[in-house]
Amino acid sequence: MFQLTKAGVSKDAVVARARSGWLTAIHDGVYATSPRQLTVWGRAMAAVLAAGPDACLSHQSAAWLWKLDSARPVIHVVKRGGMNRELKPFDGYGKVIVHSTRRLDPCEVTEVNGIPVTSFIRTTIDLAGGMTREALDDYLADADRENLLRLKELERELDRWTGKKGITRLRRTLGDWHPSTEEEMLIFQKEFVGALVRAGAPRPRVDPLLDGCLIDLLWEEYMLMFELDGHAFHRDPAMQTKDARRDRKHTLMGYQVNRFTRQEFRDNRAEVIGQALQLLRSRGWRGPDPQPLHQGVYRSLEAPGPSDHI
Repeated sequence: MFQLTKAGVSKDAVVARARSGWLTAIHDGVYATSPRQLTVWGRAMAAVLAAGPDACLSHQSAAWLWKLDSARPVIHVVKRGGMNRELKPFDGYGKVIVHSTRRLDPCEVTEVNGIPVTSFIRTTIDLAGGMTREALDDYLADADRENLLRLKELERELDRWTGKKGITRLRRTLGDWHPSTEEEMLIFQKEFVGALVRAGAPRPRVDPLLDGCLIDLLWEEYMLMFELDGHAFHRDPAMQTKDARRDRKHTLMGYQVNRFTRQEFRDNRAEVIGQALQLLRSRGWRGPDPQPLHQGVYRSLEAPGPSDHI
């Protein structure tokens, strides 16, 4: 209502228009002129207005506004002070969850399409506590595609939120977004080859040159190559372009190109090696078929083997 009164419409006039049907109440003091055509954007703005001064979209609703989540009937709003509460629209569609917070600095609030919303960094911090490691990876990948992710800024901000739920998991997840050092990559390469050989796979050529390109692991007889990436996502656009050109070039030469990341190998080594064996078989290798203990976990990986040297 304050927008109408600020525009010069008296409270009595607002009430009269509501009674006549020209305005329809969505929340207490929040009206729409065309409730049947109220868009998801309109409902988001109505929720912010209903929560009171200085409120803004937050959590999953903020992620939706940042194009990192889908729209949902439940709208999340945050404001300083007060109490956590729920608001029910008069038309019965969805609900509004109002989060109370002690800290909501001006730098943590912005506008997207005219709707007040928590910044991308504050949105990420609010959501981290309810997300798994896999969900955080997907979320950060989406943010990267939307050109929202600034690693250094986000990591600096985490220092202000030490102790908050999810911050440790978020910090560890961000750590895997940095390129690995040369030493880490050599260890990754050695462990990957050693696990493959112990599983019965033929030993690949390591770091051979193919048409001027250095290949991580190559099986020429099977026209198969594996590229080992140091982190889950190549974030540098120049690196992405270079990798894509290399992969297309080798595919046109008849090779099958497959990429594995250090993170997935570290998190689920047995599954990765199982998939690598299946890729070798798809290219004609007829080696021993290890019996799976359960999906993605192979018996030949259970027994430790001697150290393999590249």
